[in-house]
Amino acid sequence: MGRERTPMQINDLFGAAAAFETVRMPDGTEAAIPTEHAAVIYVNEQPAFRVVCTPQLLPQLALGRLLTEGWIASAEEVEQISVCAEGLKINIYLNHPLTARRAAAQEVSSCCTDNVALGSPVEVQPLRAVPHLDVQPEWVDALAAAMSAGLPLYQATHAVHSCFVLHEGRILCACEDIGRHNALDKAVGSVLLAGVPLSECVLYTSGRVPMDMVRKAIRAGVPALVSKTMPTVQSLELAQEYGLQLLCGRKHPLTSSKSAG
Repeated sequence: MGRERTPMQINDLFGAAAAFETVRMPDGTEAAIPTEHAAVIYVNEQPAFRVVCTPQLLPQLALGRLLTEGWIASAEEVEQISVCAEGLKINIYLNHPLTARRAAAQEVSSCCTDNVALGSPVEVQPLRAVPHLDVQPEWVDALAAAMSAGLPLYQATHAVHSCFVLHEGRILCACEDIGRHNALDKAVGSVLLAGVPLSECVLYTSGRVPMDMVRKAIRAGVPALVSKTMPTVQSLELAQEYGLQLLCGRKHPLTSSKSAG
C-alpha cells in the first residue's frame, strides 16, 4: 500500500495586522484608507514572489499564488507553509524539488500593486482545459448581490478589491485585498485549505479581467469566472480556448444583460 500523505502544516506566527487606518488627509478631512504590507514568498528556500498586499490571510495568499502562477498543480504538493512573526517572510515547502527553467532568471512585474516574481523562474504547469459546470442564473445573481453589498474593508475604505467563491449555490468564502490578483489568490488558497474541489466552484472578482486574471482562473481549475467589469479581446479568446465560462459586466443581480462568453 502507498504511504499516507501527511496533512499540510500551517505555522502562521503573524496572523493579521490592521487592514486600514483613519488618517487626516491633506485637505484636512479624515478618511479610512487601506494599509500596504510587503512580504516575500519563498519556495523550498528559494525566493519566488514579492507581494504587496493587505496584511491578512498570508498563508492563503501564498498557496493560491503558487497554484494560479503554475508553480504547483495541486495543494497535495505542499507540505508546510510558515509565516514569520513580522509577516515579512512566507516559507512554502514542497514534497518535491523545483524544476528550473532553461531561460535566464528575471524579475516579472505585475500591474497589481507592486508584486514581483523573483529569482530563477521554475518550469510552470501548462494551461489545461477547465471542467464544465452548469452555472445557474441565480448563482450569478447571488454573487452580484454580495459584491454590490460590499465587504467590511471595502465599506470602510472604498479602495480595495474583493473576490467571492461560490460552491453548490452558496458563497463559500470572500476575500479582500488592495490588489485584485491578491484577492483572487487568497480566495483560491482559502478553498484549497478547506478541501473543496475548485472544479466545483465559481469565482467572482471585482477587478478588471485581462489575460493574466483569466490565466489565473484557468490554472485554478474553476469552470467559471464572473466579474462586474469587462474582459479584453485577448482574455475572452483565452477563456474560450480553455473552456472557461467568462461572465462579465455583472454589477447587480437580476439583470437581463447578456454575458461575454
